Order: sequence, then structure tokens, then C-alpha cells
Amino acid sequence: MKIAILDDHELIRVGIAGTPCDIVLLDILMPDVNGVEVAERLRNEYPDIKIIVLSIDNREFTLMQLLKIGMDGFVSKSSPLSDIPLAIDSVANGVPFYGRDIAILIRDITDAKLNNKNIASLSKREIEIIKACCDGLMGKEIADKFHISLRAVNSHKTNIFNKLGLSSSVEMVRFALEHGII
Repeated sequence: MKIAILDDHELIRVGIAGTPCDIVLLDILMPDVNGVEVAERLRNEYPDIKIIVLSIDNREFTLMQLLKIGMDGFVSKSSPLSDIPLAIDSVANGVPFYGRDIAILIRDITDAKLNNKNIASLSKREIEIIKACCDGLMGKEIADKFHISLRAVNSHKTNIFNKLGLSSSVEMVRFALEHGII
């Protein structure tokens, strides 16, 4: 197995022009060159090469770009040194590898996207019910405010809980605060 390390602009020229390799360890914060563009170029020109990003840049925007390009792994430079051989071994065997901190970021990004998608699935009435709960109104008060039955209020709350993956009114209020509903 041949591995290329692309960590500064001179190595990039040598690495891309040099002999083919199986895995590239790619830093994305380099002088004079954009590592994300290099990853995209590698993916387009050498689709069989596995790309493991080895970088301190773990911003959400950068991570999303790299996931879209199809990186095979990401090891933060703040990760333990032992993650590098683990990443190489994993990716060489066809299994993506993300260090612990990167895996947590990916999970958080995915959760946020799911929650935003779930928010979009809420009806206007369900959002009104959430806001009323956040205002401290109880079921009967919400029913009176919107001229609906208590049963309809409870049905809306059940739908909200199901759509957002929540199990209580307290979680619903917390969710509303965290996601700018109120």
C-alpha cells in the first residue's frame, strides 16, 4: 500500500505529479493552496485514491464540503497520534474513519439537519401550540385560546412530540428555545 502525505504546497505538486498511491493524507490548511479544492481535484482525477483529511480545521462548513466531496476519513491534528494508523487501516479496508471529535461534529450536524427538517414538517397550528406551551399555558388554556377542544390540543402535542422525537412538554420548550421557535 502506498501512502502520500500532502501537507504543504511543494508536497502537493510532488504528490499529484508523482507515482500513484492508494491513500492520501491531506492537510486542508496550507499556504498558497486550498486543501478542499485539492481533495475535490483528487476525487475527480483519481477516484480510486482514498482521501484521509489530517487537519486542525474542523469547522462545520469545511466538514460539510469534504463530506460532499466524499472524503474517506478525517483525523483532527488534535486527536491522539494513534488515530492515524487506525484511520489508514480502516480506510484501506473500505471503512470510513472519523476521529472521535469529528464523529461528534458529524453527528451534531446531522442532528441539526434532522431537527430543521422536522421543524419544517410542523404545521402552523403545531407551531402555535409550541409557542403557547412556551408561554406557560396549560392544555385547557391553549384550547380556549385557539377555540379548539382539549383533545385537539393533546393530539397536536402528540404529533409535535412524534415529529421532533420528544417525550415531554419540558423537552418541547427546550427544543423551541434552542431552535429559535420562540
